[in-house]
Amino acid sequence: MFKYPLTFNSIDDKEKKSVNKVLNSGIFTMGKCVEKFEKKFASWTGSKYSVMVNSGSSANLLMIESLLRGQRKKKYLKKGDEIIVPALTWPTTLWPVVQLGLKPIFVDSNYNDLSIDFKKAEKAITKKTKAVFLIHVLGSAANMDNATRFCKKHNLTLLEDCCESLGAFYKKKHIGNFGLAGSFSFYFAHHICSIEGGAICTNDKKLVDDLRSFRAHGWIRNRSDKSHFINSNKKLDKKFLFVTTGYNLRPTEINAAMGLEQLKKLDFFLKKRDNTIKIISKILLSFPDFKIIGLDRLKNNLKNKKHRSHSWMNLPILYKKKSIKKLKKILNIFKKNGIETRSIIAGNIIYHPVMKNINYKIGTDLNVADNVFKYGFMIGCHPNIKNRSIKALKKAIIECKQIK
Repeated sequence: MFKYPLTFNSIDDKEKKSVNKVLNSGIFTMGKCVEKFEKKFASWTGSKYSVMVNSGSSANLLMIESLLRGQRKKKYLKKGDEIIVPALTWPTTLWPVVQLGLKPIFVDSNYNDLSIDFKKAEKAITKKTKAVFLIHVLGSAANMDNATRFCKKHNLTLLEDCCESLGAFYKKKHIGNFGLAGSFSFYFAHHICSIEGGAICTNDKKLVDDLRSFRAHGWIRNRSDKSHFINSNKKLDKKFLFVTTGYNLRPTEINAAMGLEQLKKLDFFLKKRDNTIKIISKILLSFPDFKIIGLDRLKNNLKNKKHRSHSWMNLPILYKKKSIKKLKKILNIFKKNGIETRSIIAGNIIYHPVMKNINYKIGTDLNVADNVFKYGFMIGCHPNIKNRSIKALKKAIIECKQIK
């Protein structure tokens, strides 16, 4: 049992009552609760539409699928096209690109927000480059002026992976609204929890209809334009009419009911995360060899909701001495004191053994991703920080100062 865990259980009696209500209703599969959550979530993020799915990873998969096989006459992508992806990534941002026959081109990140370095990414552009899959890392809103300018210049489709950064805004606009679509995750460790769950937000009506089909076998069932397909395919049973490829990535009514209760708490959770950062950053920075990435943004969070440029999922730390040997000692001290740590997402993905099976290209130097991989780690920044967690961290920092 960690004294300072990476995350905490935010589920209370309100969520439990909402689950019991679903169970007592006898209606468990995707229905009115899901539809209500989609409307509430779209409203919270400032999007026109949202589509709830069973995970953030599934959201990423459906976004890529929709660019390849949607109902539009003009397709965004075709097999063999290149997509720019950061090397500092989470695997399920990358896997749909590979699984659906596209080629990832890895580019470096920057130290300000750990997202794509678009100056370096200029070198990665080829005639086959058709899209950018950007990640807002660990609560930090990426610089979307740079992102949208880059995509407009090179005529690229922009997708946003927002799974780690619900509640982050860029210039008063919630992330996920700058590109064609944005993905979100409601997994246990994230800003809100529906046990498993995710969503895609978009302002594109045709895209949202395709996403609804892809989510559920390719059915027309939840499309706003289903009457068009029924009228033009009268020989087919309208109950089983398929217009796209598809999966079964639907959420349950239980997931949605929990999500609705969690969404009510989101502003409270975000403010508590800010408070956690204020407390633990002072402790961490008493050790001068640590740098907290993104700490300069905390002051913006204190104004109002739309000024929050960092929603602090976890707290990323760089060890400035660049000694792997000493960093191992530090991580052992943290572990001994009951402080849970992780690498900063997957670090540089190219070093993972799975990559030997993947056709990819490195488009820039990966110096930042390498440094984050070698000398970076993260600890929790959850809303429920305890006194014992603070005491454990203080003790660990005292011991770190004694390392020679």
